[in-house]
Amino acid sequence: MTRVSFNKALIMRKNGTADASTMYADEIYTAGFCYGLDVAVGESYNGVDGVNYYVVALARTSSSDLSLLEMHERSSCHPGMRTTVGWTVPIGFLVNTSQISVDEQCNFPHAVGDFFGYSCVPGVKDPEHDPKGNNPRNLCEACIGDENDRHICANNPRERHFGEAGALRCVAENLGDVAFVKHTTVFDNMQGKNQESWALDLELEDLKLLCPDGREANLFQHESCHLAVVPTNAVVVRLEDKCRVYKFLERVQSMKFSLEVLFLHISGQRSVNYGQPDVLFSDSTKKLLRVMGTYTSWLGHTYTTILKAFECEEISLDAYQTDEFDSNKVRQHHIIPEEMSRDGC
Repeated sequence: MTRVSFNKALIMRKNGTADASTMYADEIYTAGFCYGLDVAVGESYNGVDGVNYYVVALARTSSSDLSLLEMHERSSCHPGMRTTVGWTVPIGFLVNTSQISVDEQCNFPHAVGDFFGYSCVPGVKDPEHDPKGNNPRNLCEACIGDENDRHICANNPRERHFGEAGALRCVAENLGDVAFVKHTTVFDNMQGKNQESWALDLELEDLKLLCPDGREANLFQHESCHLAVVPTNAVVVRLEDKCRVYKFLERVQSMKFSLEVLFLHISGQRSVNYGQPDVLFSDSTKKLLRVMGTYTSWLGHTYTTILKAFECEEISLDAYQTDEFDSNKVRQHHIIPEEMSRDGC
């Protein structure tokens, strides 16, 4: 087993020097749409399905005139620039509901800045995301920086509205109308789990969910009121290898080996000795599920549709195929060698 960057993983999958690689949900879309790869198995954290988390829109209960279908000139709180929860899902939703449109240059920051009155999108002014320095300033106006008013809109915890807890704080402190977070964010920061004063003063009754159809719901109704369901990681393969890779992984799993033993079987070393968690599969994986359909069936219709909203962006699909791409800036992927299994279906 080899640990490589995303671009190298795609190349190795494409030229057949590896059987499979584990990928995140957004990367699965790129691998399938751009490279014709598919999914053999996916991780399950509950042993039943491939749900990772729900992306929800949080608002204060006292905000009685809010609707996700009428967000123009409202204020928004985002965990970070280019994150699935804070950018891809909510902005994709706004595009797909025709609330914002993108120009020929595919300039999403400008479209978002024109749409919202003001926001906090940590990192939106970083050179990595704003090389020309002209991203709208109002996308940082709901940010507050650190205790000394420095690092405003920074893409790190020094900005106190950074991350999901920061986006929740942004709404709790009435600096934004809506926050885009995971369905677990509120519960992760209440009942003493977050000792900051803003969290200690927060009650479940203070917040509500905004639904894609314009409805409202309570915090426990995320399964019927969410922007998208983001699936777990999955094993990406060539179409002709799909059944063979599944049979290998299923055979090992059926022997009632733990995934730790599966890792040992493939790599010859224990994950604890590999030096980090989530080596081959996520540590929270309880079962591997066979994916009978295509990669889009694993991603789900809603999430796939959201990702399609960004197809005009020329982020690096070409760069993934060049030597100039900085592999140190992408997440690492784990490749299973071609010799993993010679069993056919």
